[in-house]
Order: sequence, then C-alpha cells, then structure tokens
Amino acid sequence: MHRLMPFRTVATLWMALLLCVPVASSAHADEVYRVLTWRMAPYAMVDEQGKLTGFEVEIARALCDTMGIRCEITALQFPEVLDLLDRNAADFAVASILKTPERMKKYLFTDRHKRSSSSYIGRAGEWALGVAPNLAGKRVSVTRGSKQYDYLTAKNVGCTIVIYDDQAEALRAVLDGRVDLALAPTAVTVHLLTSAEGEALEVVGDPLTESGLGGESAIALPLGREELRDRVNMALRAILADGRYDAISSRFLPFRMY
Repeated sequence: MHRLMPFRTVATLWMALLLCVPVASSAHADEVYRVLTWRMAPYAMVDEQGKLTGFEVEIARALCDTMGIRCEITALQFPEVLDLLDRNAADFAVASILKTPERMKKYLFTDRHKRSSSSYIGRAGEWALGVAPNLAGKRVSVTRGSKQYDYLTAKNVGCTIVIYDDQAEALRAVLDGRVDLALAPTAVTVHLLTSAEGEALEVVGDPLTESGLGGESAIALPLGREELRDRVNMALRAILADGRYDAISSRFLPFRMY
C-alpha cells in the first residue's frame, strides 16, 4: 500500500486527533456501548475456542479500543441488526450495511469501512462460466432486508424470490437444491467457495455493483448520534493509518476490500 507520508507520521497525527476528542469521562467510565455485527462468515463467526471473531468483529474491537470505550459486541442476523438500529437499541453497527440514499434517511453513517459487491452462486457444472444467469423461472434465495432482495424485487425478471432471515441458510438452500441460485455479498460467496462444502458450488457470472448491489459499506448509527459518529470516524481513520485495519483484513478476507 502506498503512503503519502511516513507511517509513523500518519499514525501519530491521527492519534493526536483522537486525544482531542473526549472518549470516556469519569461520569461515563462504566458505560457499555452496544455494538452489532452481522452473523455471517467471514464477518462474524465463532472460532474453535468459542470466541466471537471475524473481520467486522475485530474491526469493531479495534474501534472501541481506540476510542477507549467498553463495548459489548453482538452478532445477529441482518434483519435483526436493522431492527435494533431502527429502535435506537444499539450504539452502532459494523455489519456490512451498504450506504444508500434510502438508508441515509434512517441512519447516520461513518466514512466507508469497506467496499462491497454481490454475486450469484449456484451448483457447479450447471451454469455457463462467466455468463450472467437467465433468472426466468428460477428460484433465487436472498436475505430479508438486504439490498439483494431489493434488487431482485425491483428487477422483476420472472424468478421466484425465496427469502431467508439467515444468510447461511440462504446459501445452504443452493446446496440442498431448494433453490437454483443465491444472490449474496461477494466476500461471503468467496469465503464459502474456499470451504469443503463450497467445492460443490461456483460463482455464476461477474460480481455486480449496479442498483445498490455494491458500493460503500459503512458503520451505521441511530439518528441523532452525531458526536459518537465523529468519534468512530476518527478511530476508523486511526486504524487505517497505523496498519491495524490491514492486519485484520489479511486474517479474514481473501482480498483487500477497502
């Protein structure tokens, strides 16, 4: 990665800025912030030791550490994350939430923490390689509340949309033959393809970014939390500058998504 200034200079500047922001007054020293992530590998999963980990879990931990706040990180299904944000029942969510004009009316967003695209995934050997699938008459699984669901609903191409609350279940439906294809975030499909069960699957067509299927994913907060949003932004810039972001990314993602 190319840097315009020496590593130590950039990191020092951001840490100096963070010191200018009050992060934990004595009156709120025991406050615990509720942070949400999306329960889907490689973003949030339980490791062999029973510990919650994953790309967005560790990004959330790094942000909380940088801000000097205590955080309770919870991994939920995507519709549950949006529901808790809607009810102002969480402080912020690092949950692969695409920053769209519609969502910007409902939530505050930080700067992006990653870029995103979507891909179809189907059973290997049933689709022409590199060719966009013909969806007419097909059954396609998506996650409830996702931009993939919005896209297929608006596209109206004659397919049957099968909706799941659990992204993992939407992908398993392809393996089990309950659906012909799944439309999901590309990083999720790539992670599945590298697993043992993923050997029976393949990406169908090219990654998609049109009509809200890709773009910038950002950390979302309930409306009215501008002060916390600004603190999270400063922490995000700090972990990008000092290398922690890239270190976390390389542990969980097959490619850099920033």
